[in-house]
Amino acid sequence: MGARRQLLAALAVALGVFALYRATLLPGVDFGDTGSFQTTAGSPFVTPRDGYPLYFAIARVFLHFHPIEPAHAVNLLSAIEGGLACGLLVLAAAELTGSLAAALAAALLFGGSYTFWSQSVIAEVYALHACFVALMIGLALRWARRPAFATLALLFAVYALGFGNHLSMILLAPGLIVFLLLSAPGGWRTMFGPRVVGVALVCAVLGALQYWWNMRALWMLPFPPVSWWDALQRFWFDVTKTDWRATMVLEVPRGVLGDHLAMYGFDLRQQFGWVVPGIAIVGLVRLFATRWRVALFLLLLWAVNAAFAFGYNVGDTHVFYLPSNLVVALLAGSGVVAVGRIAGEPELAAAMLAAYAGVRMYRDFPALDRSADFRPLEVLESLAAGADDSHAVLLTNQNWQVENGLSYFRKAVQPKVAGNRIDDVVLYLPQLVDDNRAIGRRVLLTGQALSTATGAYGSLLTVGADPSGAGPSISAVVARLPRGVRYVLCLLKPTRDNVMNWQDVGSALQALTGNPVPIPKNDYVAIAGFTGRRPLLVAGADRPFEERVLLDGADVDIRMESWLSADTIRRMGFGHVIVNRRHTLIVERGVSFVAFDGGGSPVGSYFGANIFARADRAVVSLR
Repeated sequence: MGARRQLLAALAVALGVFALYRATLLPGVDFGDTGSFQTTAGSPFVTPRDGYPLYFAIARVFLHFHPIEPAHAVNLLSAIEGGLACGLLVLAAAELTGSLAAALAAALLFGGSYTFWSQSVIAEVYALHACFVALMIGLALRWARRPAFATLALLFAVYALGFGNHLSMILLAPGLIVFLLLSAPGGWRTMFGPRVVGVALVCAVLGALQYWWNMRALWMLPFPPVSWWDALQRFWFDVTKTDWRATMVLEVPRGVLGDHLAMYGFDLRQQFGWVVPGIAIVGLVRLFATRWRVALFLLLLWAVNAAFAFGYNVGDTHVFYLPSNLVVALLAGSGVVAVGRIAGEPELAAAMLAAYAGVRMYRDFPALDRSADFRPLEVLESLAAGADDSHAVLLTNQNWQVENGLSYFRKAVQPKVAGNRIDDVVLYLPQLVDDNRAIGRRVLLTGQALSTATGAYGSLLTVGADPSGAGPSISAVVARLPRGVRYVLCLLKPTRDNVMNWQDVGSALQALTGNPVPIPKNDYVAIAGFTGRRPLLVAGADRPFEERVLLDGADVDIRMESWLSADTIRRMGFGHVIVNRRHTLIVERGVSFVAFDGGGSPVGSYFGANIFARADRAVVSLR
C-alpha cells in the first residue's frame, strides 16, 4: 500500500467530510461554551480561565485571513479541523490495518458519528483534539513498525503541542507510555536514555510555554498578581478550573452508575448503531492474537478515556466520549479486515462497512443540519431589543449559556447594546438607575435580574412591565393557528432551574386537540396531529425513542437524541422533528412546539422552560 495512495485517500476523505460539515454548518452565534469561544476568538487577551491557547492562536490567524463574521469563521474552522481529523484517521487506520479500504471505512464511521459531527459544525475544541489523537496514534503505530528517532521525536512534539488545545491529552498518557515501553526495539530501558529523555523534556517545556499567553494576561487584569507564586497559583486554579472540576471528576453518585452504563450504551448506538461495536470487538480480539502490544495500546486508550467520561459528572458527558469513539472506529477497521479474511473478501467487507457509514450519514444529515438554525440570534435580538446606548440599559442574569451568547452579541453583532450582568452592578444599582434616568435612558431587567434587584433593594424600586420584552405563551401561539394545520408538541423534563407552566401547556393542548388529552407522565413526550382534531400520535417514554407518523403526505420523524437523567447541555438539541427530510424543529428540554406545512416549513413555533424561551423584561425606576 503506497504512501502516495494513502495521502491521496486521506486528502479525499478530509475534503469530503469538510464538505459535509460545511453544508450543515451553524451560520452564526450559539450559546454555551461555543458563544464563549466565538467571543474570545481573535482577541489578544486570553486569560487562564479561557484556556486553550493553541485553539485561540489558530482561530486568531484564521480570522486575520478570513475577515468574515467571527462566529461564522470559527464555526468554519471547526469544520476544517473536523475534516482534517478524519484525513489523519485514514493514515492511522491504514497503519493499523494494512488495508486502505478498511482505513477509509474507519474514517467515515468516525466522521459521520453523531457527536463528532455535531461538534464540528460549531466553534468547539473537540475537532482539533481529534486531530491530535489521530495523529498521535498514527505516529506511535508507525514508530513501532519502523523505529526511528525522528518519528519518536515528532510523536513527543505532537503530544506536547496537543496540550495547548485541550488538557485531556493527559488521558492518552497511560496507553502511550505502556506502548512505548513495550515496543522499544532495544527494551524498555532504552526509553530512559539521555537522548530520548532530553527530547521529551524539551517538547514538554515547549508545549507548556503555549500557556505563557494565558499567564501573561493575569498582569492585564484589574487586580494583577502580587508575586510569581501568586500568579502560578491563580494560573493553575483557573486553567484547570479547579473550583468546579473538583466536584465533577469521578463524582458520579454510586446510585446512578447503572443509569450511566445504559447511557453509554445509548451513546455507542447513537454514534455507530449496534453493528460497529461488535465489529470493533472482533478487531480487538484479532489484534490481541496478532499484535498484542497494539491491542493493549488501543484498549488502554479506549478504557481510560471512556472511564473518565463515565465518571465525569457534567451535563455534556457525551462529548468526553469522543476520543474513545475514535478508538472504536479504528478497531472497527481492524475488525472488518478480520471478518473479510474469514469470508475471503476483505476488500468487499471494508466496502460494505464504508457503505454502512454512508447510509448512517444520509440518515443523520437532516438531524445534524444546523445551516438554518438562527434560534440563538433570534433569542438575543429579542432579549436586547431597544437596549441601545441612546434609549435603554439592559441588565441580565440569564442562564450562563445565554449570557455567553449575549457577550458575543454585544461584541460583534450589536456593539451599541448597553448593559451588564446584574451581579456586576447590584452594589450601586440605585445610583445607576438614577444616572440613566437623568439622561433619558430606561433601565431594563430580565426576570432573574429583577429578582436579584428587588431582593437587594425591595421597596426602593418601582417595577413596570416592558411590553416589548414580553414573550407570548404557547396557548397564544396556538390560538393564532387555523384549524387543520400539522403540528408536533414535545414535552421533555426540564432542568431544575426551569419550571414548566403546565396550565399554559394544558390550555394549548386543549386548543390543539379540541378534546382533553391526558399527557403521559414520562420524561419524553411527543404529541402530533392536526390542529382542532384528536392527535394521531401521543408517545411517552423515560428513555430516548423514535416515532414516525404520516400527516397528510408529510412524513414526520420524531427523534429523541439525548439522555435526560444526565444531559443538561446538548448543542445539537435534545431531539429533532424531521419532515420529509427537512429539519423542522430542534427539540429542547421543556416545551418545544412547531406547526408546519406539507413541506416541513414552520408556520409557528414556541420554546418554553429552556434557554430558547423568550425572556420577559421589566422597567425599573426609583420611588
